[in-house]
Amino acid sequence: TPITPLHPALDTPYAYPQSIPKPVLAAINGPVAGLGFSHMLYYDIRIASDRARFTTAFARRGLISEHGSSWMLPRLVGPAHACDLFFSGRVIDAEEARAMGLVNQVVPHDELLPHVYERATELATLSSPRSIAIMKRLVYTHQFTDLATASAETDAEMLKSFPSEDFREGVASFLDKRPPRFTGR
Repeated sequence: TPITPLHPALDTPYAYPQSIPKPVLAAINGPVAGLGFSHMLYYDIRIASDRARFTTAFARRGLISEHGSSWMLPRLVGPAHACDLFFSGRVIDAEEARAMGLVNQVVPHDELLPHVYERATELATLSSPRSIAIMKRLVYTHQFTDLATASAETDAEMLKSFPSEDFREGVASFLDKRPPRFTGR
């Protein structure tokens, strides 16, 4: 079920991964170019194999960046890196992608899928689904607001957390030194 309300500026089919209340992880195991590059930008967490390579390639084909990638990429890597990647179409390796913030992490190729599965399992078992869904909505919608508005909304959401089942379970599991059993409520 998509997060509601999602900001109207994110009302595009390509932003669908951002509307899902659960984390969306990308396991990038090889070359990423053009449309694949654009789609990858919308995932919450991007983990790359040390064999992954990235290029926009648009300018080298007489094309322009597509599907909102000119909006997404600068938010991930900054305008200077975005212009470099868009204008040059050069190929970068996974470590350069990590250094500029395009991917979160680089792991050895043979460990990629087990590592991403482990990260997903960790998020699913140790983090409150209620907390993740709310924070994900805030991360993506607060790009369209000012700090005072974002602070007020996060403070209000924090107050709503205190009576939640997940907050009680989070505290109990910490005190009992055991893994949490979150319900998402």
